[in-house]
Amino acid sequence: MSEQTIQEGQPGDDPRTTAVLILVAIREASAHLGKLLRLARTEIRGNLRMLALLVLLFGGALLLVLASLVLFLLALRDALAALIGNDALAALIVAMPFVAATAILTFLGLRWMSLRAPVG
Repeated sequence: MSEQTIQEGQPGDDPRTTAVLILVAIREASAHLGKLLRLARTEIRGNLRMLALLVLLFGGALLLVLASLVLFLLALRDALAALIGNDALAALIVAMPFVAATAILTFLGLRWMSLRAPVG
């Protein structure tokens, strides 16, 4: 092998100046950043579509669960009314657990808010 071939493979023998090398590095970094941003935009767009579909499906499932709960409570009230013979009493019996839960949660919420209230 000749000396000329050995010297061409040396990384320190680049004829470009430092300023030119910095400009080339900045240009390549800019191109790489642009490609990275395009990839991120594509990925985010796909993820957003999937997230929207997931929210739509869970929202539909929640709506169906709430509708079935209402229908179940109405059927329970009608069954109790048929057993007892009084519609108002059956409605009161079905509503009492909800009234009790509301009262307990209201009491706990008011107590929690009074603990957090600033003294002044």
